[in-house]
Amino acid sequence: MQNHLNRVLIGGLLLLLAACGGAGDSGGVPVSQNNPIEWDRSPTTIVFRADVTGGNLDPFIARSEIPPCTIYGDNHIVWTNELGVNNIQVLEDRLTDQQVRDFVSFLAINQEIYKYNAQADLQIPTDVRPVVESLTLFVNGVNHKTDAFGGWTSDYYENILLNCRGLSRAPVIYVPTGAWVSALEVPYSSDSLRTPWSASASGLNLSELAASGERRWITGQNVPILWNLFRTSPLNIQFFEDDTQYNLALEIPNITRESPPPPA
Repeated sequence: MQNHLNRVLIGGLLLLLAACGGAGDSGGVPVSQNNPIEWDRSPTTIVFRADVTGGNLDPFIARSEIPPCTIYGDNHIVWTNELGVNNIQVLEDRLTDQQVRDFVSFLAINQEIYKYNAQADLQIPTDVRPVVESLTLFVNGVNHKTDAFGGWTSDYYENILLNCRGLSRAPVIYVPTGAWVSALEVPYSSDSLRTPWSASASGLNLSELAASGERRWITGQNVPILWNLFRTSPLNIQFFEDDTQYNLALEIPNITRESPPPPA
């Protein structure tokens, strides 16, 4: 009975993917009866992502954001748990191929993800950028994107996100060992959380980093210190060094949204 159900699901998925070939970035969806659901196995390829973007968050600050749930090509899954205000837990695991395929079937058949397109970029501009929930699914050569302006029901995104976060059977808390850090000098803000920073004690000079305008790869004790701050503080926290305020961006490859790869 279960094998019959699986064949029905796979057959339905094949029909749905073939019928919706034009919905993604590719003109067609190559499928195989032996491997009906396939994906690029690169560890940097985003196979699935549930994300929330937009609003008035400064693009520099947004570099440090972690999408709520992402599955990469090597079956690496990363997701967040919000434990409270400015208290985010980041977890990871490695899924099996069957777990990924079952999740794709859930998206394509149960949630009919290919019915919905991305429409946020087609909205009339406003002074305040809207906060937009989005979903990306990249399988069988088609990178399909949809967002909250595409006609979802009110609980559509949340239901998919909960399913993504529930895929893991052995989650572990993620702690980085290396990160890209960048600094931006900013005016003092009484509304921002502030913390002192010593260039001599930390070995990281924020003045020099900000003047360079570039990211710097760091390892060592500064990584868990900054990681802990960014998971338990507002992302616009101000670091003051020699009476000058800075915002920092902390980017982790395959964790934060658009981090560069680690240095070769």
